[in-house]
Amino acid sequence: MSSPKSIKENIARAKAYGQRKDYMRCLHALSLSLDELASSQVFGREKFEIGILVDEVIRQLLAMDELERVLPRSLKYVKGQEKKLAALFRKIHDTIKNALEKAAVEKVRKQKNQIDKYVLAGQKALMEKDAKEAKKYFRKITEAFPEERGLLQDVGGRLVKSGFPADGVEYLERAIEKNPSDSRPYISLLLAYEMMTEQDKALEVIKDIVRRFGANESIYVRQAKLFLAKRMYTEAYDASAAALKANPLNREAKKISDKLGPKVFGRGYKPGATSKEMMGSKSSGGAKGKKDSVSFNLDGSPGGGKKEKPAKKKAPAKKPAASKTIKLDF
Repeated sequence: MSSPKSIKENIARAKAYGQRKDYMRCLHALSLSLDELASSQVFGREKFEIGILVDEVIRQLLAMDELERVLPRSLKYVKGQEKKLAALFRKIHDTIKNALEKAAVEKVRKQKNQIDKYVLAGQKALMEKDAKEAKKYFRKITEAFPEERGLLQDVGGRLVKSGFPADGVEYLERAIEKNPSDSRPYISLLLAYEMMTEQDKALEVIKDIVRRFGANESIYVRQAKLFLAKRMYTEAYDASAAALKANPLNREAKKISDKLGPKVFGRGYKPGATSKEMMGSKSSGGAKGKKDSVSFNLDGSPGGGKKEKPAKKKAPAKKPAASKTIKLDF
């Protein structure tokens, strides 16, 4: 059973909502408090005080323009009618809620239709290679609905794929700023800079992609091509080697690796090894070779390395002492 304190708290909550013109929550809280009051055993002064509070909230509701057509002007609190009043306020709340939800759905539907209309008109202009006309439609719809999720990315991507990368960059950068966790505008922006041969900017985009979403063989291959265009052969080789580590069957990565590996590392090239691995292998191999190597002079005699010490001359055999010599006479 509800206590006077609980009933007063609900009415106080309804009054606070009414002061903020939040009529939906006000109606809900008031209906709850009236239901509690109807099922409680509150009498005397406490019920009188609660009745005054209910009257105040009802006057707040009647003063709201949003409820002018919904609430009867003669509405007031009558003792003993709490259950009936609670049902009335609950019905009004549910009716308004359904109407608002229906209106919201209708608004979204109209908005989607309008977006589709302008985007398709812009796409048609792009197919006719009329970028100026396409940008008019795209500008209008993005300004009308700046909060529409994915719209900036969609428009920017369409411009890039239709051969107008410079025009698409603006929309894609705005899309990234608005939602940095969406990977799609990054990929379209990378494509735009690749088409514009802006290798430095494209490489910066790849850095962002790797930092935020991680790398894959496709990203490594694109990175290798960009480094190759900048004549940064070691970096291009390393990117292709990373792609091969991710997928040893990647043809593009193998082509770049096989092309650059022998040029950068010479005969010590090992397919799929990174520059650090190659240099490490080369240095350790070189040290070992130096120890065991033998160099030759022009005459064919061995040279370099440790010189062989000349063989020691054998000392002449000592003659036996005369006193110990035995002569045999026949």
